[in-house]
Amino acid sequence: MKPSHRLSAALALPLTVVMLSGCGLFGPETFGAEDRSIEVDAGDTFELTLPANPSTGQDWSIARPGPDRATVRQEGGREDDFEGDSGSDGGGAGTQTFTFQAVAAGTTKIKMSYCVLGQCPGGDGRPATGSPGNDPAYFIYTVTVR
Repeated sequence: MKPSHRLSAALALPLTVVMLSGCGLFGPETFGAEDRSIEVDAGDTFELTLPANPSTGQDWSIARPGPDRATVRQEGGREDDFEGDSGSDGGGAGTQTFTFQAVAAGTTKIKMSYCVLGQCPGGDGRPATGSPGNDPAYFIYTVTVR
């Protein structure tokens, strides 16, 4: 085999893996609390993974109205992933993950309610502008499906 063919063969597999990694073949694309603008392709599955700690009463849920189901649908329930003890001694930091399916082209909003110590955001509906902290708030994620 010519040296140039060996080099081409050696580069083919890593390049293929890199190119396919953006296609969702290695699991859904994950977005965090700061990713307020999400862009995905129709047919893609994506996750919204948010920081939470049950020992300090941090909890997330999808607020009403939910996203436009013709554009985005929630897949399954919330998945909790907490480290250590989730008791009242301060342990249990982790994440809560919501999985969605991008159904068809369009734009919709996912409004997340962030509750702290049993207190949830009030009825004023004002969205948070920073990171999740010690105050209840709504976090709004704009999802564009291509």
